[in-house]
Amino acid sequence: MSTANYIQRVSDYCSQNKLKFTPNRAAVLAILHQHQQALSAYDILAKLQQQQQNTKPPTVYRALDFLLQYHFIQHIESSSRYIIGHQHAPFTPQPLLICTDCKSVTQISLSKSLKIELDQFAGQQGFRLHSQSYELQGLCSSCQQGQVS
Repeated sequence: MSTANYIQRVSDYCSQNKLKFTPNRAAVLAILHQHQQALSAYDILAKLQQQQQNTKPPTVYRALDFLLQYHFIQHIESSSRYIIGHQHAPFTPQPLLICTDCKSVTQISLSKSLKIELDQFAGQQGFRLHSQSYELQGLCSSCQQGQVS
């Protein structure tokens, strides 16, 4: 899906749900969508400053907070980077496969039965899960091939 179409889809979703989708929020989301890779807040700031020179860090952080709150983007806790979220409404966080060598990030879907099983396992431990954010780290296929000698 093109960036323009994705931004329009998010804008429509926000309008339908009475959420304020500001130009700054749209610009941050567009940067993440265009790059299709995990970016830090300061990477996003640098790219936004190419469009709007006087942009300051709080502008980016406010936009990121909104985009995270409604799951348009995901925060990668282990590296403090951000990626575009699931691209179809309802917008929900997806489990992430993170390559420890090249730092690539791939979103995957968990089956409903696996989600239930994880919730049940946590419950047996007296623990209640707040979100379904999972980061699984390992080696992508490209990095695995690079290690074969």
